Amino acid sequence: MSGQILLFLIVAAIADVVGAVLFLLRRRWDDEALRVLVATGAGFMLAVALVEMMPEALKQLPAAGVWVIGGFLLVHLAEHVLTPHFHYGHETHAGLGAHVGVAAALGLMVHSVIDGIAIVVAAQTSPHLGLLVFAAMVWHKIPGGLTLASIVSATGGTRRTAFAAASLLGMASLVGGVIYATLQTDYWVGPALALSSGSLIYVAATDLLPEVNKRRTVLAPLAVLFGAGVYYLAH
Repeated sequence: MSGQILLFLIVAAIADVVGAVLFLLRRRWDDEALRVLVATGAGFMLAVALVEMMPEALKQLPAAGVWVIGGFLLVHLAEHVLTPHFHYGHETHAGLGAHVGVAAALGLMVHSVIDGIAIVVAAQTSPHLGLLVFAAMVWHKIPGGLTLASIVSATGGTRRTAFAAASLLGMASLVGGVIYATLQTDYWVGPALALSSGSLIYVAATDLLPEVNKRRTVLAPLAVLFGAGVYYLAH
């Protein structure tokens, strides 16, 4: 594994911690500002997954569609079976049971492991794709860290516990990426790329966009278009 890929993994892990710190520094951020950040990330992630990752996966694996669906469903199960009380952004229901915080951490960690694998496989496929996927991961990991810190806080956890949970979330992507890079063979490049693209599509389309659409304003939909435009500028 190259030093650049390891740096990508470390920065992506730190992004989860940054999200938690943002929550802890200011418990209530402007909802519209968060919605615009999430919307921009959703547009960027969809463009990367659909225009870059899926076509590359299909080149390497004719049956890539099966793995894309697998990645999509894996994140769905992790977020909404392991974590039945999950949504991006601030947790508004105070007094949740401690088990909710544990479930949220477990579900998001499964997702975070896939994030780490996505960064490695994309960077090993091409430097250009690696940079785009790395940017997409960082973009949604900051809200992810904020979300987990918010849920842990709502379950009665201390500030230290919330920070520790976000740190473990970041470590999950680092460990997932390092393990994949260590065990990787050429055979797994296509499946890993397809699995990761399905994961990214799920996060953008079912986690982030519903948060964007909760409030009918022009700014958030325009931010989705802006995020896709940022992809084309980077491309």
